Amino acid sequence: MATIQSSSPYYGPGPNAIGTLRPGGAEVIVSGTIAAATVITTLDNHGLSNGDTIFFTASTTSNPALTVTPQQVVTVLSPTTFSVPVNCSAGATAGAYDVSILSIPTTPGAAPLINCGRAHGLRVGDTVTITASGSTPALNGVQTVTAVDSPTAFRVLTSAVPTTVAGSTTAAHYSKTSYYSDVLDRGVSTGGGAVVITSTIGTAPCTTKVDIQGSADGTTWFNIPYALVATPRTFVLTQLTITTAVATTYLLQELVFWRYLRLAVTLNTNVTLALAATAIP
Repeated sequence: MATIQSSSPYYGPGPNAIGTLRPGGAEVIVSGTIAAATVITTLDNHGLSNGDTIFFTASTTSNPALTVTPQQVVTVLSPTTFSVPVNCSAGATAGAYDVSILSIPTTPGAAPLINCGRAHGLRVGDTVTITASGSTPALNGVQTVTAVDSPTAFRVLTSAVPTTVAGSTTAAHYSKTSYYSDVLDRGVSTGGGAVVITSTIGTAPCTTKVDIQGSADGTTWFNIPYALVATPRTFVLTQLTITTAVATTYLLQELVFWRYLRLAVTLNTNVTLALAATAIP
């Protein structure tokens, strides 16, 4: 993850953006049309690019079901629509997709390479849940990202043995399990601060869990006490649960020392978060 140097709250340009985090799990679709290239509609911006490859994990009422050939290349039509080359005689009324894995090649070392069908947006330390990897050793289940090779490739460290059998090129896919914002480095400041979280929701169900975390050394992380503006001296450590479109400011307690700040996200379904933070010297 990137580390951002804090600007002065008095002389700088204001709050520091520390990232926009898209939903981590399978993204829900609203509908699919009856067409030779069915058009998929999403309520939230899908963030896809022309030529991306996705993996359908669920399909309702479409004929054939989108999951029959789940790995599909998309043609982007608008921020909330895209088409896939499936000839549907009955349209979809619901469904979901996540990130297709295009290949897991054999590797001489112990950090398997995962080539994705779209930009992954992952950072070192994030975790993903892989399904049907097809590789040896198998990578199924929760894996930790240990390196980011490119916007569409990352590595996980699973064991002390190399990948001796390449993974599936048609059945493998993953969703993000836990992931983090950029890190704000406020330097030697010892005061409090604030975090502003702006959420955009997609198709129901919509929920995400967020922890506001600090660290003295950038390695060991802990939850920072925060308060709402309406009750500025009532601090809690509770994990945030966000289910609606809101823009909320969280005030950070000045009695807890932290140099580095980040937000940790888990269980994110159809919620996009825009994050900003500032520190008080």
